[in-house]
Amino acid sequence: MPQVYYVGLLAGANDMSLLARTGIGRDVNRHYYSPAEIDADLDRAVVQALGRLIRFRNSHSAFAGDPTWSGSSSTITMRWARGRDEAVLDADLATGSAEVTWTADGSRCRAPLAGLP
Repeated sequence: MPQVYYVGLLAGANDMSLLARTGIGRDVNRHYYSPAEIDADLDRAVVQALGRLIRFRNSHSAFAGDPTWSGSSSTITMRWARGRDEAVLDADLATGSAEVTWTADGSRCRAPLAGLP
């Protein structure tokens, strides 16, 4: 089961001021969010998209199957399959673009993911 840190879930940035105050390297990604910051970040498009991806990951049966991957220095393909169900992520690391394809009710579906960092 994948694990997501809350700063990643909220698409947060490095907290350089916390790092400067504590001098502890790990604190760079340990921002202490206020309730107002959380509310504001939950409205961001990137955070809402991450939520949709998480719900997709948790609901599609292919992710209970066997994962495989292949790639090069600039592309990666990750595939999960279980029976007739599959989900595939094709990412171009050079351009920051990606596409997800999956099966649903016997049909093939696809969705682009643009502007990945």
